[in-house]
Amino acid sequence: MEYKWNTFDDGNSIGTIGSEGGKILKDEENSFGARITLEENGSIAPFSITIGIYGQMFHTDFFSSPEKAKKEFKNFKLKVEKIIEHYLIDENNRDSEWNKKHNQLMELITE
Repeated sequence: MEYKWNTFDDGNSIGTIGSEGGKILKDEENSFGARITLEENGSIAPFSITIGIYGQMFHTDFFSSPEKAKKEFKNFKLKVEKIIEHYLIDENNRDSEWNKKHNQLMELITE
């Protein structure tokens, strides 16, 4: 399945101050209900990535280099897509194995 990522709010957030107190460099939203934001020069670290899956989770990671942050931005998008794909399984088919995999996928975000 193809997941469509678009620039959040038509790019109006780029250059504004993000949740970590830094300037937003990239801000993308997934059509299935997720958002990922890259900031620089925040209050905690030179770079931060904040991930949100609407109604499910919110997480921020911190990085010291732009190269690492840009690489992880791409990796986080892939991780979010795996979680979204897991939620496409019909609720009637969600059993203990579904829950176990769900927990594993969520842990991938916070590693």
